[in-house]
Amino acid sequence: MQINKRVVNIKRYLTDIKDDDRFVVGVQLDETSLRNRFSILKTDQPADVYSPKITNGINAERNAIGEYKPDKSKQKETCYRAQHWKLKDWGGHWHEGTSYIPYERYPRIFIEPKGVKFTLTSLSNGQKILVANAIFKMNSLTEQELVLIKFIVNLLIEAVGEAEIFPLDSITGMPVRVIKTVNWQIIPKGERIWYFIKHDIDHGVSKSEKVMIKERFKVLENYLPDEMYKGLDSYVGYVVFFYKSKGLYVFDSIMYGQATYVFDRDWKEVSKLTKKQIIDGGIAKARLIHSKSWRNEIDKLLK
Repeated sequence: MQINKRVVNIKRYLTDIKDDDRFVVGVQLDETSLRNRFSILKTDQPADVYSPKITNGINAERNAIGEYKPDKSKQKETCYRAQHWKLKDWGGHWHEGTSYIPYERYPRIFIEPKGVKFTLTSLSNGQKILVANAIFKMNSLTEQELVLIKFIVNLLIEAVGEAEIFPLDSITGMPVRVIKTVNWQIIPKGERIWYFIKHDIDHGVSKSEKVMIKERFKVLENYLPDEMYKGLDSYVGYVVFFYKSKGLYVFDSIMYGQATYVFDRDWKEVSKLTKKQIIDGGIAKARLIHSKSWRNEIDKLLK
């Protein structure tokens, strides 16, 4: 799930992570942002290790050098603040010096630096992302881990303006994009076969059909959708791919032999319509049959 603002309650951003999922926190960013906002650390690791530059802001300072916080459980103490002064006397001569001004404050305690580091990795479609060096499991999260996840997210928001939660694929262990769940069925109700196809389980789908379904979804993922959605019940019916730069929502069916629908309007409303209503009303920008020409037609729309 993509996050574009400072987080206060991290739990609301984890609702699309399944209980048994492991996940990481990271971000997709270009070479310029990586170079300007992160430093390469010298380590004995085979891959480059990155840390946000402390010039990014307070969270980067907390991550790299720690911070001092007031200990309000103790009595205030007298401290002194240096103040430089400069005055001209009656004869026109300048005098200057330093005075130490007393003030009351709580004793300070030192908070150790978080020490969060990042490495470059890839999504299953080959897209490069930067991820933090911590793996979390949804069904065993502790309060301490929730605090750390929130810190990592805000650390990335401060550095590059966004962060993302990436589940780890149960088979490959590679980060994948979250498919958000909406509380309605998207277009038709189909067979629950995507799980079986993904895990190569024979469930009434031929080997060639499995290959075609995988290839079709791979094509859509390779165009780097900004968001993905599925309806009620895991992988039933259609999955929605949103391409922000194109302003397009691509609805593709888990079932081979159906059609791909492309919309440039409010996808949530049209997703509740039947296929007949969509076709009769000419609502879709394009309707692409799963045929040999499907790839070429998708390329024309998304390139």
